[in-house]
Amino acid sequence: MLRYGGIAALIAFTLDRLSKWWFIDIYELPSKGVVEILPIFDVVMIWNRGVSFGFLSASSDMGRWALVALNVVIVTVLVFWLKSAKDKLLAGSIGLVIGGALGNIYDRVKFGAVADFFQFHWENWYFAVFNVADSFIFVGAVLLIFNSSFGGDARQKTKEE
Repeated sequence: MLRYGGIAALIAFTLDRLSKWWFIDIYELPSKGVVEILPIFDVVMIWNRGVSFGFLSASSDMGRWALVALNVVIVTVLVFWLKSAKDKLLAGSIGLVIGGALGNIYDRVKFGAVADFFQFHWENWYFAVFNVADSFIFVGAVLLIFNSSFGGDARQKTKEE
């Protein structure tokens, strides 16, 4: 199962890095401001110094490295969980979260903040700006919940009861 999770993590990390490279270096999004893609969806360059959705902003260097350390600890725990995974869905889900987290750690180490650029909105209601890594973390977390409710873990618990 370690292989499945590792492949999922590698795919998530690679797609995140490619998207950030393209938006920042090729498309030059920082110099374009807000680019409307659809009436409800824009791309905009935001440097997120906090955790998800700008929560717990770490504007100082100490805060930055504290978030890096916290994320490394979380990834380490996830790797140990991945080593004990019993099915492909669980391994892949953990891998997606690991890959997304590594993408954001990379940004925080290299740039001091995480590059975010996708933003949904409805009229004057703007939702959080996020990136590909955040999407993989979200999908991985949803799949973990699904797996614990309906997957191999849930079936095993039902058999034990």
